[in-house]
Parts: sequence; structure tokens; C-alpha cells
Amino acid sequence: MTNTTNATHTTKTNRRLAPGTQVVSREDGEAGRIARVSTFRRNGIDAWSYLVDTAYGREIWDAGDLFLPGPRNEA
Repeated sequence: MTNTTNATHTTKTNRRLAPGTQVVSREDGEAGRIARVSTFRRNGIDAWSYLVDTAYGREIWDAGDLFLPGPRNEA
């Protein structure tokens, strides 16, 4: 049996994010905004990686290494 606990799984949700979308890195919790697609998948439509504007500059993040932050539940 293969252990996939630490495997990166890209969801279709992360493959077509618009510029300006707020995202968070799964690796270190760093927040950023999508600037543009960096690399496309073979189909030419879906993203493999994104150029992301962060507090420290621009970085390239794989689509599977980020998530969209959900709404906050503040009391």
C-alpha cells in the first residue's frame, strides 16, 4: 500500500485562479495574491504554477502548494 499522506494533490479548483485571487501557501502559511499563471498544463488552459505577489516579493508557487482561505468566523 502506498502512503500518500505527504503527497501534493492539485484540485481542479486551483488550476484556474484569476489574477488578484488571495491564496495561502501550504508549505509555510505565507499569504499572497495571484499575479498570473507561470506555467500551463499540457491542455494549455489549466495552471501548473502561478506567479504570486507576497510581502517578500514575487514567488512561483505550484498550484498544488496553495489553498484559498475560507471566511473567518469571528465572534
